[in-house]
Amino acid sequence: MDTLQKAFETALVKYSQSHNLDEAKLRQFVEKVPDIVPDMVNEIADSVLRTLKEDAPAMLRERQAYTAKFERRTQKRWKPALDLLEMFLVIAYEAGEEFNETFREEASRQSDKVFLALTMLHARGCQIGSEVLTLIKCGFADAAHARWRTLHEIAVVAFVIAKHGQGVAERYFLHEAIESYKAMRQYQEKCSVLNSEPYTEDEVKKTKRIYDDLLKRFGSSFKDNYGWAAAVLGQRKVSFSDLEADAGLAHLRPYYRMASYNVHSSVKGVTFKLGLGLEKEPLLLAGPSNYGFADPAHGAAISLNQITVALLNTRPSLDHLVVLTILNRLTEEIGQEFLRIQAELEEEVGS
Repeated sequence: MDTLQKAFETALVKYSQSHNLDEAKLRQFVEKVPDIVPDMVNEIADSVLRTLKEDAPAMLRERQAYTAKFERRTQKRWKPALDLLEMFLVIAYEAGEEFNETFREEASRQSDKVFLALTMLHARGCQIGSEVLTLIKCGFADAAHARWRTLHEIAVVAFVIAKHGQGVAERYFLHEAIESYKAMRQYQEKCSVLNSEPYTEDEVKKTKRIYDDLLKRFGSSFKDNYGWAAAVLGQRKVSFSDLEADAGLAHLRPYYRMASYNVHSSVKGVTFKLGLGLEKEPLLLAGPSNYGFADPAHGAAISLNQITVALLNTRPSLDHLVVLTILNRLTEEIGQEFLRIQAELEEEVGS
């Protein structure tokens, strides 16, 4: 019996005994009119919660043991591919770290906003790459794919900034004030419902003044989500697909759309699951699985490779070219190795 159901049954029996009630009639009563017996509901809820807390150590030990066993099996099966991906992540991280340490002082003297933007984007890309690896090791292919979606967005932005230079990098940073004002305005509308303190009138005026000044400087299109890129793309309103096209990464749009299923609440997010690829019968995936890692793993390597290319190519050198060649080769190997293991699993299930 499930822990919650067991605790509920125990609480119901205790309640009927302590109040000298017939258990069968009590059950009928609970099922029919719980809304008119709040005291009874609260008493039973308290009892169920106490039982759950008492049983929690044993229940959690059992669950944690099962999870650890599952993760060991999954990581053993996918080890060659996982090791390649982790190796890739370490190299990309160390390349970014070395680049930042070597050129930060020079970039600071030159007020090099492209350097600042790309190093920050690369650092975030490395962090998300590690998140993808962790999610795969734990059996969450669809969550890993959702995180790749963000990596792709970072790669696109990095390419656009690297391509168009200091002006667009400056606009990218200044656009934070636009986002802050929009967030502040939304918060002000809902803070009373959230029972939270509103911003002061002076705080709102100050943020609004910065917002208005930026629109005067860059035009009304600057207020849009990707308004920082409107001038360099020559468009009044910029969409993310426009950025993809400008970055030369529009060919990844189908994969981006597929990954979006795991971010949003559309019906495809319910019906489409990478982790269920081996199942012949319809199932509800409510936890981890040991399948479906090829797309998020390869995608993560591709996108982090692209972000690293955008960064290192701002200071081209023989060392950087060698590092990028290594990462490019590893990206291909990662895709092949994950596909190989995935194909083995498919063959085993099909045989």
